[in-house]
Amino acid sequence: MTRFAHLPLPDGRLLAYRIRSSARNRNLCLRISVEGLTVSAPRWLGFSEIEAMVAGKSAWIAERLEHLARMQNLPDPDPPPPRTIVLPALAESWEVEYRDAPGNTTTGATVLPGKIQVFGATTDDACRKAVLRQWLALRAREALPHLLADAAAETGLCYSRLTVRNQRSRWGSCSAAGAISLNCKLLFLEPDLMRYVLLHELCHIQEHNHTGRFWDLLRKYTPDLEGLHGRMRNAWQQVPLWAHSVRNGTGALFPSPTPCGSTRPSGPRPPKR
Repeated sequence: MTRFAHLPLPDGRLLAYRIRSSARNRNLCLRISVEGLTVSAPRWLGFSEIEAMVAGKSAWIAERLEHLARMQNLPDPDPPPPRTIVLPALAESWEVEYRDAPGNTTTGATVLPGKIQVFGATTDDACRKAVLRQWLALRAREALPHLLADAAAETGLCYSRLTVRNQRSRWGSCSAAGAISLNCKLLFLEPDLMRYVLLHELCHIQEHNHTGRFWDLLRKYTPDLEGLHGRMRNAWQQVPLWAHSVRNGTGALFPSPTPCGSTRPSGPRPPKR
């Protein structure tokens, strides 16, 4: 038996969904697809009970619907190498020029004022992107130490060392010994978001966990803590696909460490004030 119901979502929208009851169903099951929400339920479960149980999952349902919408709007998973690289964190824009060179592979790049020249085979897009990822890591290793040192001087929080890598799932991390690791992809963020990550990791030197004391400390240096933290949830969308490291027989291009405290795309939320 199939019935229809409506679910009020947290943002005020009203979602129509389908309920399918069957004697073969032993548990309530929620399935979200491009066709919307379908609920499979045991026949013995009453309609009002089903509605109440689905309503209890409204926040999760809204999140999954948003994720599905993002997935449907994803760009080409394997775009060609870029012609321009914009680094908002540094207010820089680089022209990329590809030049043929003898041989079958891309050999490297020459950096000129405002321009990156990549040499190699015109059909070797994968190697071209790998060369650009290496350049990105080098540019980050030039810029991030100065920016982190400035933030440390501002806060008085001293770190033991800095490592810059092309990490897959973390913007940054801080070990118990005060060693900070930063993602070279931070250069694609807006300056205030990049600074938020630097301050986040510096605060982990004093407070290793995401306790109330940690958030209070971070709030001293970032008055708009909640706003910045919320914007970080979608920050990965600012990173172009070519910049993501790829795995091969030897592992990740820039392997990441096991952190103590870390800034993830969606991590613990600061307590509300």
